[in-house]
Amino acid sequence: MKKLLIASLITLASHTTFAADNKATSTKADPLFTKATQLYEAKDYAAAYQEMQRLANTGNTQAVHNLGYMTEHGQGTVKDEKKALQYYQDASSKGYGPASFRLAQAYHKGNLGLGKDAQKYKEYLNNASSQGSDEATVELADILFRQGKPEYDQLAIQKLLPLLKKDYYPAKNLKAVYDLGIGVKNKNPFMQQQAVESLKDLAKKDYAPSLMILGNMLANGNIISQDLEQAKNIFSRLAAANYPNAKESLAQVEAAIAAKKAAPAQAPKK
Repeated sequence: MKKLLIASLITLASHTTFAADNKATSTKADPLFTKATQLYEAKDYAAAYQEMQRLANTGNTQAVHNLGYMTEHGQGTVKDEKKALQYYQDASSKGYGPASFRLAQAYHKGNLGLGKDAQKYKEYLNNASSQGSDEATVELADILFRQGKPEYDQLAIQKLLPLLKKDYYPAKNLKAVYDLGIGVKNKNPFMQQQAVESLKDLAKKDYAPSLMILGNMLANGNIISQDLEQAKNIFSRLAAANYPNAKESLAQVEAAIAAKKAAPAQAPKK
């Protein structure tokens, strides 16, 4: 059966997020943000914005970044990309990594009123990584892996090591995908198996990128045994969460299942 899905495995979807605790990191939530986070999660954006302004006025750069995010998305205030950009630039200039990472993405994709600029993208990405943005470090490692040269691979692994030690899911996912690719290239079944187990472990923790990759492998059946029903289950969960490409993947798997059921049964071999 031909491959159902054509998405590259080494693709990390990066999203700017409201800077609070999340299960993809081992960082504890800042108690200063308890009230603001509770208001935000309760969707009382106007009150959350006011609380964030209060924190920003004390010089808290995370609060400044969060004001940028809320202004960018029109949460608790009028949507204003120009003003959001100013907040991000302010937080970035004061050393807040996630703000620098958001600016890197803006230059990479050409949004927030900025044009695409490869040099600025790399500049802000490097700044973000040096300022402690784990997302930026993973993206830099991904760029290095894509060069396809052993010396760049080693640099990428060195960048990932501190994040792997603290169980940062995006870093573990990227390393597993790299190991899987090398295992397939070098026809090393042991390396492939280790990578697959790592991806399965992340999938059990509901890490969406790993679930997507596992669903691809189950649908294609070229690395692990094909299981269309299990792939359908994974893509259904991801589609319900509006994960990118999950609905399209689900439709393809459902079509393959229907075609398989409609196909005439083959006579047993003599």
